[in-house]
Amino acid sequence: MVKQLMAKKFAPETGASMTEYIIIVALVAIFLIGAVGLFGDKVKGLFGTSTTKLNAVQSKMNSR
Repeated sequence: MVKQLMAKKFAPETGASMTEYIIIVALVAIFLIGAVGLFGDKVKGLFGTSTTKLNAVQSKMNSR
């Protein structure tokens, strides 16, 4: 009887429930929102600098 109770108590679960998937998606969303808030301005500045430099190169290429 004890073996049956122990086997039932420690039996492996078959998979994640919908609630667990919702929690994972929510945590990923919170992480992404935080990352965008933290690094958003820096990334925007990098893209702005890159755009400026690419436009300068294109102008030089067109003026030849």
